[in-house]
Amino acid sequence: GPIDHGAPGVPASVPGGGEVWHSAPVEMRQTGLPGMSALARAMSGGLDIRKSVEVQPLIRAENTWRLSDQQGVGLGVFDRVIVTAPPIQAATLTAADATLSAQITKADMSPLWTLLMAFVDPTGLEQEVLTLGGGLAKAIPMLAKPGQTGLERWTVHASPDWSAENLELEKDDAAARLLEAVREQVDLPGEPDYLAAHRWRYARVRTPLGMPFAASADGRLIAGGDWALGRLASDAVESGRAMAAHVIQTAG
Repeated sequence: GPIDHGAPGVPASVPGGGEVWHSAPVEMRQTGLPGMSALARAMSGGLDIRKSVEVQPLIRAENTWRLSDQQGVGLGVFDRVIVTAPPIQAATLTAADATLSAQITKADMSPLWTLLMAFVDPTGLEQEVLTLGGGLAKAIPMLAKPGQTGLERWTVHASPDWSAENLELEKDDAAARLLEAVREQVDLPGEPDYLAAHRWRYARVRTPLGMPFAASADGRLIAGGDWALGRLASDAVESGRAMAAHVIQTAG
């Protein structure tokens, strides 16, 4: 089965039709099946989604914005563009509007290393969210989530300090060190049958923008996301709703 390596859950108030995870902390009471990506997939119907496309900084063309990829291939000309990338990337993409770009850079995010483990033989550990020390933050068991079956699977979040100090480690080195840190905190029998580390370079909001979004003077270029308001998935949803309302109000 899958291992959720990003947000383990979202508040129940977030739309998405997920499963209610009653035993979880309040900020992660809703989770997706078979994994968290199911929540977003439920909202993606009918949309033209392009994956694995790196967009160049936007080019202003009179009252429109032109998008192209890193090879210079045009992706279209648009009346309005919403940028939801992390602040450093969003500021680069919107550099043609210096005022907006500078505003975005006021927001700041910190990195996060996560360790993913699976065990064929049960470990005997309680299947509940564990709060850990020693360079670690939380250990989240997939089997504690509603509707999850199969192998015992864990996602372990490193602490913000550990993640920042070890940001440029190779993935295998990070996995080995994080496993060692887990062993110092919990009694882990045997070796995991699956072990991997995943780095989120821009994971958690350290300094939010302090408002739902930032916009160009003419309102045609908008930037937002969780980083506009805070560190929860519900902050991202609130920012998204505000941006959508702004587009609808200023259209025409």
